[in-house]
Amino acid sequence: MRLADVVSIVLLAGAIGAFAAGLYVLGEQRDVLALYWLVVGALALRASTILLRPRGGSR
Repeated sequence: MRLADVVSIVLLAGAIGAFAAGLYVLGEQRDVLALYWLVVGALALRASTILLRPRGGSR
């Protein structure tokens, strides 16, 4: 397993945790903090998918 795969899995786990934290805080009606966690989750998910995307390289 490559290092990039491990980092992607960690970022994906972080994104899941951030989304869960955002939904929990949203239930407590703390909108700004919920928005923060949801944005953090979205950015972590984006970073993990960028790492896993195959590169279009030269031949």
